[in-house]
Amino acid sequence: MTAAGNIPSSTAMSLSPRTPSPSSASASAPPAALAAPVLPLVRLVTMLFLATPLDDPAELLGQLPSPVDTGDVTYADPAAALAPYEDILTDLTLFKTDAPLPATILEVNGEPADRISALDCWLGQRILERELEAINTLLCGPCHCDLCCTGPTGEQFFFEIPLQDQELALFPSLDHIDTPASRKATAYDEPPLNINGRPFYQRTSPCLIRWRTGPSLILPRGSRCPRLDQGRCAVYPQRPQVCRRPQIFPYLLEAEKPQQGAARTFRIRRTLLAVWDCPYVRRLEDAIAAYGRLCGLEVLFRTNKG
Repeated sequence: MTAAGNIPSSTAMSLSPRTPSPSSASASAPPAALAAPVLPLVRLVTMLFLATPLDDPAELLGQLPSPVDTGDVTYADPAAALAPYEDILTDLTLFKTDAPLPATILEVNGEPADRISALDCWLGQRILERELEAINTLLCGPCHCDLCCTGPTGEQFFFEIPLQDQELALFPSLDHIDTPASRKATAYDEPPLNINGRPFYQRTSPCLIRWRTGPSLILPRGSRCPRLDQGRCAVYPQRPQVCRRPQIFPYLLEAEKPQQGAARTFRIRRTLLAVWDCPYVRRLEDAIAAYGRLCGLEVLFRTNKG
């Protein structure tokens, strides 16, 4: 699995639901957001918006009563709970128009999703990504864990950290492999990309590779991120976007492999994936499982590194 992004097809079948154990209670109180995810409130607001003649979602948010009870969660101040997502919620207008969707969205079987399901997942994916990033800020630092900053130590050959183009400047000392062959491949292709006659991961130091899907930081077995300094990130305020995300990944939508010249395409999954290696995932297993259920998602726990 990658640190974020697609669930590679080579590993997707290894994902399996895990029944939370009674003994997995958190050693410390979980963030309130895990007990009150914003997505059920967003879905209620969506229904209200569809039932009103309003054209501007912001107008509806200003009219919400306090508190709001969805049946499973009570939101003492719903407008405040939704405020961090107002820019995303502007897409509620797409429910009332025939404007093209921002991407092609397919059902699991590959058939085009109906407009309501597609928009529900399109909004939900972006909202959960943002909410879980905020939760990660609360959980990750106190763990003093560098799991996501080091290469594997077991049977796995490498750990991939997808990057955005502007983030490459954070790693000026690393080899940057950008060739016609790498731009046609992904990190999980078989046979693997060869560099100087051997698989790209058979090296002792990290490197940057430009794949078909974009650039990545590759941490071979036993290596570590060059920005890890005495167990702490030396560029924490500027750290890559993927490093800001928790080891809890929303997959309401999973991106399909990009095809040259084609529109962005996603497949509906309605899944929440939690990485079992992470210390806080282990401690908060029950709270994470409850969060996923409240969001109407199948919750999967799996290990990342072997």
